[in-house]
Amino acid sequence: MIEEKIREPEQQAPSAPQRPSSGKEKLLSLWARIELIGVLRRHHIRKWIAAGLSRIFRLLTSNPMAHKLGGALYGLGFSGEYALVRLGRILMAAALRVGRTLWRELSNLEEMAFPEVLLVLKELFGPFYVFFRGMRNLYIHGRNVRRERGFAAGLRESAAYLGRGFLRYVGLLPRTAAYLLPLCALGLLVGVVRYVVSQPYTLAVQVDGVTVGYVENETVFDSAREAVLERINYAGASQTEWTIEPTYTLAVADDTMDQNQMADTILRTASDEIGEGTALYLDGELTAICADGAQLSAYLDSLLAPYENPEDPTQTVSFNREVTLEEGIYFNESFKTYDEIVNTLSGVRQEQRNYTVVEGDSISLIASKNDLTVAELCALNTDIGLSIDSAIFPGDSLIVTGEEAMLEVRITRQVTWEEEIPFSTEKTSSSDYAFGTTRTIQEGEAGIRSITAQNVYDAEGVLLEQQILSTEVVKEPVTRKIVTGTKLPSGSIAQVGNGTFIWPVPQYTSCSRWYSSTHKGVDICAPAGTPIYASSSGVVSKAGYERAGAGTGYGNSIIINHGNGYSTLYSHCLSLTVSAGQAVSQGQLIGYVGSTGRSTGNHCHFEIRYNGKYLPPQNYFNK
Repeated sequence: MIEEKIREPEQQAPSAPQRPSSGKEKLLSLWARIELIGVLRRHHIRKWIAAGLSRIFRLLTSNPMAHKLGGALYGLGFSGEYALVRLGRILMAAALRVGRTLWRELSNLEEMAFPEVLLVLKELFGPFYVFFRGMRNLYIHGRNVRRERGFAAGLRESAAYLGRGFLRYVGLLPRTAAYLLPLCALGLLVGVVRYVVSQPYTLAVQVDGVTVGYVENETVFDSAREAVLERINYAGASQTEWTIEPTYTLAVADDTMDQNQMADTILRTASDEIGEGTALYLDGELTAICADGAQLSAYLDSLLAPYENPEDPTQTVSFNREVTLEEGIYFNESFKTYDEIVNTLSGVRQEQRNYTVVEGDSISLIASKNDLTVAELCALNTDIGLSIDSAIFPGDSLIVTGEEAMLEVRITRQVTWEEEIPFSTEKTSSSDYAFGTTRTIQEGEAGIRSITAQNVYDAEGVLLEQQILSTEVVKEPVTRKIVTGTKLPSGSIAQVGNGTFIWPVPQYTSCSRWYSSTHKGVDICAPAGTPIYASSSGVVSKAGYERAGAGTGYGNSIIINHGNGYSTLYSHCLSLTVSAGQAVSQGQLIGYVGSTGRSTGNHCHFEIRYNGKYLPPQNYFNK
């Protein structure tokens, strides 16, 4: 029987006052709570999953179809496993049967052939076996004697042992020699073949019986020859083809040439026919060939250097012709010396050019301008049949010749300048002003534009060509606006037939004489120089003095045909501004008031005619 002992609670000593927890302890406490929450959450999840699986298991076990499906799957698995085991047993039995059969056959083959093989091996390697076994026994015997009686005794005993062995097995030497000698011969043959094969065999290339080098194969020389032929330039030479035919012999040489080395050798061999040089082309035309291309290039640069300006990045210096230096292989006969080339480039050439005929030119004058005779000028223009008696007109083009330097410096520079932009005039009409009067309501002002161009100069600074690159308007021009008055005084417009006519001198209505039986028009008084305007639109049929105009006594006069049988006449003009055949519009200036012809004062004699009959103007104008 266990007695329960009730212990009195012990009196505990009063504890020290607790200090407030630090930040670290708070973080640890918080972390512990977070971990506890995670553990509880995982426990609930596992519990929920276990409950779910339990429910699923109960559903399956309580469903008859689940039992049947499980039995079917079990039967299928068992049948498959049993079939697989049986197949494995069958394959294993077959493999064992095949293995036993092969082992039996190999055993029979060994019993039949192995004794003979052993006999052959013994015959072949017996002497060597005896030799190496004897050497081994010699070594062991000498070592034992040396340990027991010293080095000298061991050496004497080894020599004696070797002598006894030699006398005992001397009969094996012929058979050993029979084996060793063929092997030595075979080794010697292999060594000789290897030596011969390892020799650096090459092809010795001979040209005209002289060996010029060694190559690995004919392809190297053929490629080098093709490279040389491709570089040969037949410009300036009489030849059109160059060939070199080598012969080859087998040789042993350590150093062989590659394609480039053989090409250089070919050039040296053929140096009496061809050589490396530099061709000078001007505008694509061969001018000269020299041996020292660097010297020629330096000469060309020296011609340009004085005109170069590093401080102007837009300036370039070139020649008047396209200069091309082309390195290559050329025939020696086409080479020129450096001095000859310099003289050629410093000379002049005859250049054919076109001359445009200007006013006052003649055949002889054009020939003189271009330092030609008339016959030479005509010979240059036979395609147009030019002769001393040919008629030429301004704008015609003739072929002439002139001297031009073979090579001239051209300086191309970008320049910018400003120029004025002319202002335009805008003319309008207004009924606010009297007819024929003009008013300027806005003065015109020229604009300014900045032009950037690329100029080409010769060595003397003469401008030869100019190409405009860009134009920028700095200041727009101001248009001048002019208003022409169209306001006519009262009674200055008349309806004549189907047309409208206006008073020809709008600002003056005073007439010294009207239409009568002896006077077929009206005389409109106005100061000399007063404008006269067309009364209606039409075509000037006559204009001139006396007979050239309206006839005798009319002085400077004009007749305008307005169509539909109507015409008007204006006479005694100071001067005319139109001519016969000219179309005019109503109100257009046609002349000025004067006193030409039979006239006693400045006035404009004005007539209106219809199909040759005179109409009284006062019947139509309210004057």
